[in-house]
Amino acid sequence: MTINNFAMKNTKDCIHLNAAKKMKIKIDDQARILYVNDYFTNVTNFKVSDVILKDFNYILDPSMPKLAKDKLDEVAHQFEEFYFIYKGITKNEDCYWGFVKVTQRFNNQNEFVGYLLEVKMLPTAAINKIDKLYNVLSEIEKNAGIEAAKKYLDGFIEEKNMNFNEFMLALVEVDEKKAQKYFEIDEDASPVKKKKRGWF
Repeated sequence: MTINNFAMKNTKDCIHLNAAKKMKIKIDDQARILYVNDYFTNVTNFKVSDVILKDFNYILDPSMPKLAKDKLDEVAHQFEEFYFIYKGITKNEDCYWGFVKVTQRFNNQNEFVGYLLEVKMLPTAAINKIDKLYNVLSEIEKNAGIEAAKKYLDGFIEEKNMNFNEFMLALVEVDEKKAQKYFEIDEDASPVKKKKRGWF
């Protein structure tokens, strides 16, 4: 099933996001969705009213290990900005893989209020690797519980001598600098208006 002109199916029957665009999702400190941009609604077919104040889990594919959100909460307190990979779900119950840049949000009084999630296309090579890992974690959760899955993931990352952020970047095969440049690409971003030279 074709969702719209912004999406196409990949070999795993998941929607393949447009590399030149990005979803933007704002969540509060309780992981409730406060805002989604047009690209998110175009791809997922969710109305804004469908997702506002819903828990972030609401837009995650049910096949994702429950540990993933717990890990996201844990890592969010360690970094002001970090990267994450999730498998999302559309209103039509199709899936899509997203490479996510997570940034802490603060109000005018410099009080922490939540996060901005920018979601871009995840390369196929990374999908194959993370899908395999998430399947293993889901099986561990099913047979031994979330805590056992967490210990396995922590040991898996520790064996590679990386922190969680470095591990996510390694899966995508980019460093921090390349990731930053990738997330700067956004066709839908408003162009910066140049000031006209003149008298005023």
